[in-house]
Amino acid sequence: MQALLMRFKPSLRKVPGYGIARFVYMLVKSMESRHAALLLLRPPKGLYQPYGTTSIDRYPEIFRFVRESVGDSSAVRVLSFGCATGEEVFTLRRYFPDAAFVGIDINPWNIAVCCLRRFKATKNKMTFAVAGSAAVEAESSYDAIFAMAVFRHGDLNTSPPPASSSQRIRFAEFEESVADLSRVLKPGGLLVIHHAMFRFRDTRVAHDFATVFSVKRDEPAPLYGPDNCLLPDAEYPDVVFRKIR
Repeated sequence: MQALLMRFKPSLRKVPGYGIARFVYMLVKSMESRHAALLLLRPPKGLYQPYGTTSIDRYPEIFRFVRESVGDSSAVRVLSFGCATGEEVFTLRRYFPDAAFVGIDINPWNIAVCCLRRFKATKNKMTFAVAGSAAVEAESSYDAIFAMAVFRHGDLNTSPPPASSSQRIRFAEFEESVADLSRVLKPGGLLVIHHAMFRFRDTRVAHDFATVFSVKRDEPAPLYGPDNCLLPDAEYPDVVFRKIR
């Protein structure tokens, strides 16, 4: 049923009243979808993926690789960019018991949930804040940065996908965001970008990084180029990048 809906979604969007009906459905479906709907009423700057679907330990092989590469000590600082309701941060705490974590998300409700979970945690060293960018973070202040399923938009994941992403997300904004993430990453630090709909290698800061870990995507999703146009049959397995200068 889900696959069938995805197939006909582009046609459904053309039906009069589709937008209103979809908004009402999102309001009543769940707390998560309600907050996503309200966020989409007036999309803030820096919004990519409005849907905060997540789960515990979604990417164990990536998390293990970063842990083995960066190590774990009280001096290690990790940024979760687009932390949603905190599942990623609290999972990473298992991999980095002694590190300090900062989680930022553009959705205030998500951060409220994170703060509640932090209050219940026995071991903290976690900070959460509402933000759509890393602009306020200090230069060269993180050893690892995770941006997992952030630089994408669920409405583009249709069959067939839209020919252009520009109505939802734009490459120029993606490039601006990753340039800021590069700024706050220490030399030698790791930048993790997974399930993005743009390729990191197409950005102007990519020459400052070396790819150190790749993984085949476990779900089909469209990729778009610097012109926001669909890249037919494109594959891009690179996920973890080390800052070399």
